[in-house]
Amino acid sequence: GGQGRRTTTLSLRPARSAPMWLALTALSLGFVALRLQPPQAVRVSAGVPCAAVSQGAPQRVALGELVRESRAAPLAKRSARRKRGEAKERARQEGAVLREARPLADAHALPFEWLLVLDVEATCDARGRPWEHEIIEFPVVALNLRTLQVEHEFHSFVRPTANQTLTPFCRKLTGITQEQVDAAPPLDAVLREFDGWLRERGLVNTAEARSFAFGTDGHFDCQFFVDGECSRKGIPKAEYFDKWVNLKQLFADHYKVRRCKIAKMLERQGMRFEGRLHSGIDDSRNIARIAAQLVRDGSPVYINEGLPPRQRFLDL
Repeated sequence: GGQGRRTTTLSLRPARSAPMWLALTALSLGFVALRLQPPQAVRVSAGVPCAAVSQGAPQRVALGELVRESRAAPLAKRSARRKRGEAKERARQEGAVLREARPLADAHALPFEWLLVLDVEATCDARGRPWEHEIIEFPVVALNLRTLQVEHEFHSFVRPTANQTLTPFCRKLTGITQEQVDAAPPLDAVLREFDGWLRERGLVNTAEARSFAFGTDGHFDCQFFVDGECSRKGIPKAEYFDKWVNLKQLFADHYKVRRCKIAKMLERQGMRFEGRLHSGIDDSRNIARIAAQLVRDGSPVYINEGLPPRQRFLDL
């Protein structure tokens, strides 16, 4: 160091032959001596004896500062997490306040004018055995994407043909009675009736023109229930069932959250479920409310799922 500067070197390494109590005593005295040194003159390096350093030495760190930083690190992380949570909550509250002031969607920017929300109910059993699900309720709620209002509804119960008697679990879950399905038409007749309902309202979905697309809570309705049952039974099915808007995925992508159930999606949007859960028509109406709020919150609406390419086997 420079002239006139006194340098104190403290060694924290006890001699190999020193007893343990002596080593501990030396270590304690060393820390006491360190605390007596001016903080700005102490450099801590791993594996190197602590020593006072001359002017111009690299990065001087006070021992007390290191202790404070080590204690402050977890607090800083918790504080950052708390601030992020508070920011999200403010954004959610501000969004709830500004929803009414946001303009409705521009119909010219939409790929189709109508979103037909479909949420079928099917036969089921409480036990985990393999079960051939059959549609027993076929509801469709037509949401106008320009006005964000539900303007049409189609609803029909469906008579199952493989398992004609509903299980007690199914009746309790869906609220559908045996008398309702016994008096209902089978699936092929319901699909023909629904196709006529679309034509009466000028709703088309072809390669040349598309005025609507189906909106579902996941992929089960169109893929496993409608397509699955039609494939098993050889029922003709229109191609407009082959692609749809997975609103559950759209919700997760837009709000940057995990996929969740209908009631949770409504809660995140500041709403509550209306009606009876697992009633096909009530589920469809609530999903339409979710879709309308998605559009108000600036989410685009587009077809994001479809049936996988069917396997084709060639005779060699």
